[in-house]
Amino acid sequence: MFRLLGVLSLLMMLSVVPAHAHGAPTDPASRAFLCSPGQPTASSPPCRSAIAAGLPSKEWDNIRLPNVRGQDAQKVPDGRLCSAGLARYGGLDLPSAGWPATKLKSTDFTYKATIPHQGSFRFYVTRDGYTPNQPLRWADLDQFLNVPSPPLVNGSYEFQVQLPKDRTGRHLIYTVWQNTDTPDTYHSCTDVEIAAPPAKPSARTSSVPRPVPVASSAEQPPSGATRFGMSAVVAALGGLAVLGGFLLWRKRIL
Repeated sequence: MFRLLGVLSLLMMLSVVPAHAHGAPTDPASRAFLCSPGQPTASSPPCRSAIAAGLPSKEWDNIRLPNVRGQDAQKVPDGRLCSAGLARYGGLDLPSAGWPATKLKSTDFTYKATIPHQGSFRFYVTRDGYTPNQPLRWADLDQFLNVPSPPLVNGSYEFQVQLPKDRTGRHLIYTVWQNTDTPDTYHSCTDVEIAAPPAKPSARTSSVPRPVPVASSAEQPPSGATRFGMSAVVAALGGLAVLGGFLLWRKRIL
């Protein structure tokens, strides 16, 4: 009887021990989530290669390291960021342009917490010149957001992010979730396509027609009517001169 009570007491004590946190980005989704069972992208060549390399695809929310304490760059080596250096997740580090990428349509990010815990989030984005055909390095990343202890909303953590305005095209979002009530830190890689910002409208020119330049009267040549009028005056004056001469000649004769 006493042994049974002891076992029950031990079970009760274990039941109140905090469980390790689990989670990963689901919108835009991480590589691990997109390779999990039931996702149409799980049949993509990179996911098939990762699974063939031993990826535990059902455990898409469990890429965690203990006792990192913010020293991610020291604990996770270059070329192994997506797996957090864990051998069984090593398939997520395979360089390939075929990794399914999410076209970003908003700045709302969702991180699913399958076992919620307190902690802070750090978000990184790759620099210009990044290519998924090369192993990911810490030098390829710029941190753009840090969120300490966000609230849990319907089983997820939600963020409104502002990506650097100079990043467009194919990039990778690297997310670090550092727990504060467990020793664990979670790492995730998310492939994205960042749309270019809309082009600014060009300055519109006025549609009012420009006035046609008109020369001053002193610059304008005489028109046809003017030339005709002047010829008529000259002819009339000539006629008067002839008539005057005729009359003078007749007077002398008489």
